[in-house]
Amino acid sequence: MLTYDDLVSGLEDAWLAVGLHEHAFIESIIPATHDRTCKIELFPEHDEPLTSENMPPFLELSFSWSPVHQLLAEGRELPLEPLDLTWTYTATLNGQGERNDIELVRMFQRAVQNAFQRYYPAEAAEMEPVAVEVRRVYMPGSQRLQLDYIQLVSSTISDIFEQWSDRDLQGLRSLLRTELQLANAIINNLADAFTPKGRGGYKTVDAA
Repeated sequence: MLTYDDLVSGLEDAWLAVGLHEHAFIESIIPATHDRTCKIELFPEHDEPLTSENMPPFLELSFSWSPVHQLLAEGRELPLEPLDLTWTYTATLNGQGERNDIELVRMFQRAVQNAFQRYYPAEAAEMEPVAVEVRRVYMPGSQRLQLDYIQLVSSTISDIFEQWSDRDLQGLRSLLRTELQLANAIINNLADAFTPKGRGGYKTVDAA
């Protein structure tokens, strides 16, 4: 059965294989109850230091490992509890203040849809457009509102157990590789949509 370490090592192998880089790996553990949460920030290759002016689109990947998941990993016969991975994509925009929210949201949705069509064409044909939050951040201290940058944020959820039908660890690693290839494609599509010339000041990384 799947263990926490199997999932984390499989994710790490997958994001390295597609050319993404970990910027933060945050675990919260309650040993007495076996509750764990894991949050990982994944970026493409980019210039340093990161600022709002050269921030590439990036992914925050998170999941919760519950006591039920731990008992299943130890071989207990229990009903499967969903094991959801939450994929949150953020694109930071500069110089796009003239675009209205509807236009920005549609550009973001097209970028995500095109990536899904490449890796999950059947699902893409039926999926609803992803929800996108538009955050406008203004410069502090100015006498009148002056836009600093815009952030577009969108989250999707995938249940590992729902997709991992064969319960084979090699199959899990293949599934995670495909999921991270999709994530990398989304990030690159967002860069093409919102920074087609400078791509946010970073170099693209081709998927393995």
